[in-house]
Amino acid sequence: MRGFFFLITGIVIFYYMIMSCASPQALTGGPKDSIPPIMINSIPFNKSTNFKGNTIVLEYNERIQVKKIKEQLIITPRIDFKYDYFIKKNILKITFDGEFKDSTTYTLNFRESIQDITEGNPTKDNKFTFSTGNFIDSLSVSGIVKKLLTNDTLENILVGLYRVDDTVTIFNGSPYYFTETDEDGQYLIENIKNGRYFLYAFNDANKNLKLETKDEAYGFIKDTLLLDTANLSFDIYLINLDLNPFKINSATTSGKYFDVNFNKYITDFSLFPIDFNKQLYANRAKENKSIRFYNTFENEIDSIGVSITAYDSLNTEISDTVFVKFIYSKRKTEPFKFEVKPPDKSEIEPDIEVLINFNKPVIAYNTDSLFFRYDNTLVTPVPDSIFHFNKYYDELSFSASIDKVLIDTLKAKASRLLQHRKDSIAKVKTGQENMLPKKQQAADKKKEKKSIQPKGLQLYVGSGAFYSADKDTSEAKAVGYRFLKPEDFGTQEMTIDTDYKSFIVQLVTKDFTIFREVKNEKSFVFKNIPPGEYKIRVLIDANNDGKWHPGNMLEFIEPEPVYIYPQTLIIRADWRTSLNLTF
Repeated sequence: MRGFFFLITGIVIFYYMIMSCASPQALTGGPKDSIPPIMINSIPFNKSTNFKGNTIVLEYNERIQVKKIKEQLIITPRIDFKYDYFIKKNILKITFDGEFKDSTTYTLNFRESIQDITEGNPTKDNKFTFSTGNFIDSLSVSGIVKKLLTNDTLENILVGLYRVDDTVTIFNGSPYYFTETDEDGQYLIENIKNGRYFLYAFNDANKNLKLETKDEAYGFIKDTLLLDTANLSFDIYLINLDLNPFKINSATTSGKYFDVNFNKYITDFSLFPIDFNKQLYANRAKENKSIRFYNTFENEIDSIGVSITAYDSLNTEISDTVFVKFIYSKRKTEPFKFEVKPPDKSEIEPDIEVLINFNKPVIAYNTDSLFFRYDNTLVTPVPDSIFHFNKYYDELSFSASIDKVLIDTLKAKASRLLQHRKDSIAKVKTGQENMLPKKQQAADKKKEKKSIQPKGLQLYVGSGAFYSADKDTSEAKAVGYRFLKPEDFGTQEMTIDTDYKSFIVQLVTKDFTIFREVKNEKSFVFKNIPPGEYKIRVLIDANNDGKWHPGNMLEFIEPEPVYIYPQTLIIRADWRTSLNLTF
């Protein structure tokens, strides 16, 4: 029995050893699969004609998977019915629950929805075409989509053709033919049936195939496209403009104010009081989507009839009459704030342009509290004779010339005096002084230095310099400047060769922030440019009305031209370069 037991035990151990050696393990090593699936058969064949069915079967050379086909698959022209799909190993079957239109060429662009099952490699030849008529339509439209004001190419932008005789528009339905731009901003719409079309492009952020201009950039070609025998090419430039109708949302009291609220950004407005001869103060508020009226009257008054004319970014004009009424409120008014440009710590030239923006209209000011100073002995007042307020009284500009020679002389004198005082202290150094505690010695030196060290050039706005429509005053603010050193900056000479009469040449930074601009000059110099990379952008006023217009798609008015010099300008310190610009 003992021998039999050991025999059985040995057989069991041997069995488990064999099974362990033979258990399946994951394969490792070998080259990574980088070859996408290839279609080897289809029903119907690709580019078949006279197709009358509603089911398409695609067979590939390896097992496949489908990812987000409802988002990825683009079917053109537009179909108004749904479809279902089924996958079995290497076969994709799509069944449509409607009938295709007669004598029409359809294209199914699967993009990256069909992939192999191992590495997710998407198919490359991912378009499938068939016709319900006797031939395959061969017309096409192609081009590049760019951002209008930067010339950057744009990826994943929907480009669509809309039939002229169709009730479907870019706002209420999907395009008849459409595609999306690739990583280089290029688009291609193929197999188009001859006819007349509108061509649009937009950033379909919510993927509903409809343009919503409040949040989505768009572009268009103003002319109707006649597609008959030629393949056309158009570059489309996108811009962000809200095309929703400009309107007043409400007119109501808001604490101590009366606000007229709009649905869009207000670029400008005018007021015309009705049967009222006193000054009304109002400005733009709430991110420039409201006109705010201020109560500057000593006694309570009845409602004031005011005719308002306002403009949006499309230069759309609306006019309406509102009745402004102020009521008692315990709510605090907004704090009175202002910003100065150039800002604190800027480097400036002796001739300086100052711009002060207020959040409320200014109704009075005290010029004694506004001056340039270098130290307590050198003060240059800013006279109100050079003041220029805008029509809302919330922006003040003025030009001033600062005597750099006098300030440099004063600075040098102060520096010599400081050095002389240091030398004197070093010589004196009596035993009594050295007996002072180190902290006391340091404090004495700091006090001595402060008494003769100038504060630096400042634009000083004293407390109460400005009085707002809310009857409050501005706080004190000192904005410090220093004179720039020309050798630390670069210079760009410009000559312009163009037939256009009206244009704006802009020197912009890499992120297209405007650094400086010149209007309608054909020979000029951009001076004192900080070293770095810049671009030249030209806004062309083609209709010579003195403004650059962004266009209006609702009226088929394209934006006025924008030219961007293709090369990047490299500005170096103490370096002067020249450029002849032709556009």
